[in-house]
Amino acid sequence: MLLRDVETYECWKESPPFQPYVTKYIDSYQETQISWNPYCIKKDALFYEFKTGIEAEDIELISDACLNVLFQLDQSDACAWFSGTYLQPRTLGLKPNTTYFGFKPYSNLGIRSSKVELRDMVDSYVDFSLVFPDVNQLISDMSEAASFNDRTCIFKRYTWDHLVDHGYTPSFVDYLTIILCTSHGSFVLNNMDQMIGYSERYCRKKFKDSYGLSPKQYSDIIRFQTTLKALFSDRYNDLSSLGSDCGYYDQSHLIRNFRQYTNETPGKFLEKYIQC
Repeated sequence: MLLRDVETYECWKESPPFQPYVTKYIDSYQETQISWNPYCIKKDALFYEFKTGIEAEDIELISDACLNVLFQLDQSDACAWFSGTYLQPRTLGLKPNTTYFGFKPYSNLGIRSSKVELRDMVDSYVDFSLVFPDVNQLISDMSEAASFNDRTCIFKRYTWDHLVDHGYTPSFVDYLTIILCTSHGSFVLNNMDQMIGYSERYCRKKFKDSYGLSPKQYSDIIRFQTTLKALFSDRYNDLSSLGSDCGYYDQSHLIRNFRQYTNETPGKFLEKYIQC
């Protein structure tokens, strides 16, 4: 059963986390999905970059179940932040005429840090240099790089030296994460004992020890992200079919979940971004 789920995941080719404001409304946005940690089942990460315009602005970031590293590559004020998964929308203030480079690993697993427990990073962020070594030199190299491809190569080398846990081997939490992802948030945890031999209570505890989230919270975010991508794909004319296809009990369930992660109904959220 577990091998089949891994094969399903490999065929599925997880689509990148979706941040509508960043990807649709900031000039020069580009991204690439790269396998960065060969020891994990969810070994991919999103590398992305954008440049702001002549005026400073705020953008809204929403839940996507990922850690995030964001570099502000301003020659006079270069810095980097490391943030955990957000359960509430977060407003990020950007500087004008500035290049931003980001990294989103698709799993908390297989990452080493002696300075912070990744499970404690939910709804919080810190200076990247407080979590990992040699960051000042990294920021300098990233700032001086000539292109997105160059910065991606520099940071991937850095992850190999400082982020990848080379002694990591996949645990059942990896497999549980795969099951939650490939079910798009509709998986019910109470049959886990039949699938992987551990009780529901034990699965909840070990998952939260790794992610700082319960399996249900993680699953809800995956379903929300699936719904968000579908909403912006122009395939749906009404919320009832959208909710049904994305695994919600009814339209009110969809709206309640959407408000939790955006503070808006799906219709208001889409309307707001179309008008931006």
